[in-house]
Amino acid sequence: MLWDNSDLFYFLNIKESIIKDNLKLATIGREIFPGYELQIWYNPDENFKPEFNTGTRFRLVFVESGTGILHIGGRDIMFIAPVLFYLNEKDRPALKQKLNMRARALYFHPNVINGAFTFENVRSTNPNLPTATDFQDLYWLQPFLKRTSEYSGEVQIGPTSAQRLLHLFYSINMELKLQKDNNWPCRSRSFFLELIYLAEQLFSSPQDTEKSTIAGVSEDIAAIIMYLYTHYYERITLNQLTRTFHVNRTTLTEQFNKATGMSVIAYLIQLRIHMAALMLKDTGLSINEILNRVGFKDHVHFGRMFRKHLGYSPSEYRKHYCWMLE
Repeated sequence: MLWDNSDLFYFLNIKESIIKDNLKLATIGREIFPGYELQIWYNPDENFKPEFNTGTRFRLVFVESGTGILHIGGRDIMFIAPVLFYLNEKDRPALKQKLNMRARALYFHPNVINGAFTFENVRSTNPNLPTATDFQDLYWLQPFLKRTSEYSGEVQIGPTSAQRLLHLFYSINMELKLQKDNNWPCRSRSFFLELIYLAEQLFSSPQDTEKSTIAGVSEDIAAIIMYLYTHYYERITLNQLTRTFHVNRTTLTEQFNKATGMSVIAYLIQLRIHMAALMLKDTGLSINEILNRVGFKDHVHFGRMFRKHLGYSPSEYRKHYCWMLE
């Protein structure tokens, strides 16, 4: 392969930026927003090195293959991929053994989720936060902060969720590395927020299986719910679900309504609206990009559903709640 001078300069520029990123555990702007620091750092080869235990970052680690033993919270945890580790700034993980392990991680400061967050107020029993939505955003950090005698930050996941996680990690990495336009910080954060939302859902599920997201529902319906959480951005129909899960339409409709109190499509729309609201509140992406990202194809339908669920148009909601516009 032949490289011209511009290609070589671009490659060296990225390499130099990655070195700086490693030192700061942040992503640094290059040609677009030079010197800007986004407090997210992607590590494609996570090995729980002690030099990254800086006390300045939370860390979401996705072990996609292999097995090992991780010492954390005074315990030796034997893990088999796929598994997620939710690590906070006080954790000091040490990898004692590994076999064929492949893992990747995102290091981040809590203010990437909400600009009002500091390590002090996310841990406070009475945090000094300006709005009710700030308190709601604290919810996404619970998997990283909660620690019990039985939970040190590890959650076993299933193959469906692993594929979605892999896609989101890849998307975040590409945005952070390429920085292809003025929206790279917002777009990186939007993928990151999708990832954190899915990670919280996996944490909230019973930890012996990924098949359940609502307590008391059957395994069949729980599997469908998890499918919606990991494929909401795609085109989904009842006919597709009946084929995928080998159930007839009537049974699916009746059992889903009984478990959730709503139809499959209503549940899917509610999930899509929730994800859109998260992006409207916490990123500067265009409304058109957001509606496509969450699975809507029609601007009018999106606006009508958004107002029905949240009482605002998408632009009104952003104006009212987006902290980035302040």
